[in-house]
Amino acid sequence: MKKRVKKIFLYLGSVAALLVIAAVLTLVFVNANVYKPFAEAAVSDALGMDFKINGRLGMTLLPFGLSAHDVRVKNKDTDFLSAEKLVIGLEFIPLLRREIRINKFSADKPKFFIERDKKGKFNFERKKKPEKDKGFPAELLSIEKVSVSKGEVSYLDKLSGLSRELKDFDLTVTNLEFKGQKKEGILKNISFEGDFKAKEIRTKDLELKDIKFGIKGNGGILGISPLSVSLFGGKGKGSMEIDITKDESVIKIQFAASKFQFEKFVETISPKKIIKGTMDFNIYITAKGKNFEEMKKKVNGEVMLKGDNLMLYSMDIDNLLTKIEKSRSFSLIDIGTFFLVGPLGIVATKGYDYAALYRATGQAEGSIDKLVSKWKIKNSVSQAADVALTTKKNRLALQGRLDFVNKRYVTVVVGVVDEKGCLKLSQKIEGPFSKPKIERMSTAETLAGPVLNLYEKAKKFLGGECEPFYTGSLKHPNGS
Repeated sequence: MKKRVKKIFLYLGSVAALLVIAAVLTLVFVNANVYKPFAEAAVSDALGMDFKINGRLGMTLLPFGLSAHDVRVKNKDTDFLSAEKLVIGLEFIPLLRREIRINKFSADKPKFFIERDKKGKFNFERKKKPEKDKGFPAELLSIEKVSVSKGEVSYLDKLSGLSRELKDFDLTVTNLEFKGQKKEGILKNISFEGDFKAKEIRTKDLELKDIKFGIKGNGGILGISPLSVSLFGGKGKGSMEIDITKDESVIKIQFAASKFQFEKFVETISPKKIIKGTMDFNIYITAKGKNFEEMKKKVNGEVMLKGDNLMLYSMDIDNLLTKIEKSRSFSLIDIGTFFLVGPLGIVATKGYDYAALYRATGQAEGSIDKLVSKWKIKNSVSQAADVALTTKKNRLALQGRLDFVNKRYVTVVVGVVDEKGCLKLSQKIEGPFSKPKIERMSTAETLAGPVLNLYEKAKKFLGGECEPFYTGSLKHPNGS
């Protein structure tokens, strides 16, 4: 029995040795560059784009396969991809039968250049659709591992002017399988799992760092979790799911950021130092639609921003309110849209001239004791649910809606409220974000100083009651 087992192991060892020798001989005697034109033509046909290997095409031992240097992919004379090196791992036994089976794929320092032209066409779209769908080639049905190291992505949308940059990212995908084309689209026929990390994602107004997440796809459902990222000096965690299994695709996003520096957030909409302090941010939204344009109109969910003990540079809200009769250049809307709208207000507040706030308050410094900005979103219209701030002496609140589809303020009112939540001063803004109509302040606002005190006394003497404008979570500084 022992002799039989020994013979089996000797046989297997001999076979393994022969395979190694065959592989080495293949590497030594086969000039892979001879097959470069064939490889370029085959890949170009599969991609529907021009694929070129400007460097050397060679063979590798670990993993056994092919390596291509200085690779370029173009479509319609536009660069789509460049890479210093690509390595394709091949299964050796099928190769002896003249069958190509890919088990590994890696790309070193690839750079993707994605563009969308003014007609809405992407530079990776095929020049022409194939006459007949041949399905996925056998060698792509299952790949053990795909890896990308030190990659970059540049995205430019010439239609909207939007740009994105993703730098120095690593991606590892395992158990990549294509399950045929019974369903329409590649994403519905693919399964995989993997990990992603990147040093930086940069847009015109936003910079994210140290991005890490796990990724999993199966039958048209893509999950990203757990997600971690550094932004505005704070830490954020969340998850995302994309479901394209039905007629309408669904995207779900959940994200929370703690202790991010509000002054860095403000820098995205104003170069002048305005505020200092840390904030917490939470968002849960879903978007549904057959395409991106539909999804923009069907966003639902909730957004909330909270902060305590924020310091204001060269701005004292209490001082502004006491001098409001003299400071005609100042309005409640400036405070309301800037401090209360929060992250939702980037679009809504970009056209504002915040110099008016500084002209009104001089060089005095001030503070915000507490700030809350909670919004409910329905069909891309944000409704103020609990939006207010408190200072040492005052409480300000906001009511109304922001329509981000039509880019309009919908009856937004900012007011100073008393202990009962009743309006003392108020101002309304309506119309387009770019050119809104701002109404004059309420009559009560014009009765500054002692007159305002007389007004309040007269209201109490007559027993007048009001319908509270604000009934949210922040108490008045007086304690009620």
